[in-house]
Amino acid sequence: MGDFLSWSLAVSLVFLGTQILLSVRVLLRRSPLVNAPAWLLVLWLLPLAGMILYLLIGENRLGSIRRKKFVETQRELASCANELWLAREETWDDGYERFRTLAQLGVSLCDSPPVEGNRLSLHAEADKTLDAMIADIDNASSHCHLLTYIFHPVGKPLEVAEALSRAAARGVDCRLAVDSAGSRKFFTSGLAHRLRLSGVEVLELLEVNPLRLLFRRLDLRNHRKVLVIDGRIAYAGSHNMSDDSFRPKGPNGPGPWHDATVRVEGYAARSLALMFISDWNSESERPIQDVDGFLPDLDEREPDDITSAVQILPSGPESTPGAIQSTFVSAMHLAERELIVTTPYFVPDAPLMVALTTAAARGVETTLIVPDNNDAPIVDRAGKANYSRLLDAGVRIMRYTPGLLHAKTITVDGKVALIGSANMDQRSFAINFEVTLAVYDNPFASRLRQLQEQYIDNSIRVDPQTWSDRSIASRLINNAAALFGPLL
Repeated sequence: MGDFLSWSLAVSLVFLGTQILLSVRVLLRRSPLVNAPAWLLVLWLLPLAGMILYLLIGENRLGSIRRKKFVETQRELASCANELWLAREETWDDGYERFRTLAQLGVSLCDSPPVEGNRLSLHAEADKTLDAMIADIDNASSHCHLLTYIFHPVGKPLEVAEALSRAAARGVDCRLAVDSAGSRKFFTSGLAHRLRLSGVEVLELLEVNPLRLLFRRLDLRNHRKVLVIDGRIAYAGSHNMSDDSFRPKGPNGPGPWHDATVRVEGYAARSLALMFISDWNSESERPIQDVDGFLPDLDEREPDDITSAVQILPSGPESTPGAIQSTFVSAMHLAERELIVTTPYFVPDAPLMVALTTAAARGVETTLIVPDNNDAPIVDRAGKANYSRLLDAGVRIMRYTPGLLHAKTITVDGKVALIGSANMDQRSFAINFEVTLAVYDNPFASRLRQLQEQYIDNSIRVDPQTWSDRSIASRLINNAAALFGPLL
């Protein structure tokens, strides 16, 4: 009996000591302090599960090998980036002078200034977006580089795969980088194997492997969606390789997904090309060697054909965590007349809430559009915990009903547009690899704003009085979910 009590005491002391050590580590880490209360709650409320969870996903461990490859890749690409960007840096006119600080923030955080000389088109429908990509792939002469989080191996995405195979057959260098967790069905379907046989190089990004838990956080994901063709044309936004039939939660789940993607023809395409090469070389055993060959010289355009200035803003745990979050917050603070935001997953931290509420308090017509039926209920609940503060400040909250609104967009005064892959949650801000395009161009921002207006027309407005009368149970559930918001 004495031995049992001694062993029990020893185990209890080790257990308690581990809790204390992990708690101290949470408080001392340089990650956002807002995460600390959530982790402390998990560690002490669910001790064993909390400790295991923290060891698995509590820190953004990428692994020493990958980090070393990333640093080497960035060093190799730095000179190419400087030559491209310095040659095409944007000159500011009076209408955009106040947004210079936003662009400078991107330069400071991502070493990426805006570049002129781009034709832009906005794509919102999944099938038509994929059709446009297929047409550009079929016209490729040098290379096709596709990076996606989800590759749904049925329907229209199969036609994209066939286009890549056709391009490879005629001698075009085709590379496909796909996130391991987001595209499990892609790899188990055999499509990856068939593409490799046709000559397409396929890379599984951030492979999900239990053995890697010792060296890298398992849920670090590459959430970017980018297609680069010949270094001249590129697509970036929120569209995965999926069509209107995509239902990750089954036939009764929310859908179809509604996204927004921009097609770029011009100098910004080369910036996206560099980002793809960086991602590829950081993971692949067969890195791209001749970088200059994938960054062609572009013909100078006539002055009246130079339209949009575009700034590519990549964000990820390796080099620029929080870059996109800082950009979002800064853009909101610059709004003078109107601010419209769309996001499928809204779990704001304090800076984002301050930016939204102060914009509305300053008299800016501020609108937040989110899906009415979300595929992540706990995330939706955590977002709802912030509705009262937003409504009290005068923010108009719209809940989109036709399907899952998956577009991640911001327009500021109809002059600046932000569009990309990043959601408004801590996962996108600090954990995932994301990319956002900042477009300093009134015509494109106006087109994106028109799309946002279509979302508004198909949404139900959250009524402040009705919201304040909701049940106590609903408030408790929402606020409980918000406690874990920093971890979602």
